[in-house]
Amino acid sequence: MWFDKMLYPFKVAVAWIMVRVHDVLVFLGMDDGPGLAWVLSIVGLTIIVRIVLFPLFFKQIKASRGMQALQPELKKLQDKYKGKKDTASRQRMSEEMMALYKEHGTTPYSSCLPILFQMPVFFALFRVLASTGAIATGTYMYKNLGPLNASIAADIDKSAVFGAPLSTMFTTAPSMQSKIVIVVLIVAMVITQFFTMRQLTMKNMPESAKDPSNPMMRTQTTMMYTMPLFIGVSGFFFQTGVLIYWFTTNLWTLGQQLWTIERMPTPGSESYNKLMGKRRRGYVDGVRPLFENYDRAVADLDEDDEDARARLREKLLSDVKGRARKQKVPTKFPEDVTQDQQIAAYRELAYSDWEAMPDERWTRRFQVRKQAEKKPRVQPERLSRAERLARDEAERRRKEREAQRKKQAGKQISPEELERRRQERKAERRRASKKKKEQ
Repeated sequence: MWFDKMLYPFKVAVAWIMVRVHDVLVFLGMDDGPGLAWVLSIVGLTIIVRIVLFPLFFKQIKASRGMQALQPELKKLQDKYKGKKDTASRQRMSEEMMALYKEHGTTPYSSCLPILFQMPVFFALFRVLASTGAIATGTYMYKNLGPLNASIAADIDKSAVFGAPLSTMFTTAPSMQSKIVIVVLIVAMVITQFFTMRQLTMKNMPESAKDPSNPMMRTQTTMMYTMPLFIGVSGFFFQTGVLIYWFTTNLWTLGQQLWTIERMPTPGSESYNKLMGKRRRGYVDGVRPLFENYDRAVADLDEDDEDARARLREKLLSDVKGRARKQKVPTKFPEDVTQDQQIAAYRELAYSDWEAMPDERWTRRFQVRKQAEKKPRVQPERLSRAERLARDEAERRRKEREAQRKKQAGKQISPEELERRRQERKAERRRASKKKKEQ
């Protein structure tokens, strides 16, 4: 009861999306009432949720890359404190680990954000499907769930996938056909979950992170095999509609990862190297002929014909940037980078091996220049003549005291001498006190 009340806003949102997607499908020509339109409304719900979570998906990619990038440093840190079980060592290790996470702009939990935000929707859908029968008969705690009234709830309750009602679990399935359909959906859900995790682990991780001794790799491998099994067992306690939601989510995630691996692979991974080689070949094939033609044209010019040289430079730079843009090579430079410098950079790129994607390598190359431009100049402090004299006098006295201390430190002072000096200081204080009283 309390769980239903806590999920009420999410249940209303889920019901509203399902009903509106169903209205659109009916408008497009599908049959109203119980049937396929309600099955597809769950698919539509999944797609809308995943579109809303797109910003979190990109944050997840950034967090995952940050975690993979810091793995070598994390391993060194673990080796540094290996075998140290005392509280102080564990505290220092935690502090250094948090500093590493902050430096790389990630946390171990950032990649879990999309899953966490999907859980309320998942449970809300589970409870909506579990409540359709009660809403249809008027025995539910609320009369409606947003636009989901008794008539609509009855239609959802009667809708089925190959004979398996949307609101039925394996344990409450009305027939053997329904149970077979549910088992097939569970198997499909487990397979897609496994391939989703395998694709992320095998294709989009750098070779350095695939070391079996790497804690992150061991965790990923363990989850790749245990998570689908856990989901498969749980599937017997979910309604058919929830299984459709989960299966559609896995298919979306699989396609989303394929798109990511194709266009934004993790640096150092197999997919990254493959994409880098493809872009390099396209760039080299398109740009090298331009440089060869430019060199021949320049060789044929008179040495004093600067105007013709300038026209050739402008044309070459325009053509090279056009080819570079197609291969995702950057075309914008800081203002103080001359045309000759830009041409030299593009030429180097055309005749050298690529260690990383040009956009990343060039960003690092010109970042120093940009930071230097933005760094404010610190003006030296200006002092008056009296302030300078006072500063010099204080420095002179400091040096004299330092020299005296060093000189005294090199001598062996007897106890008698120490007592004599103490008595002299005491007498000096008495005289000063007496003189002060007389004044």
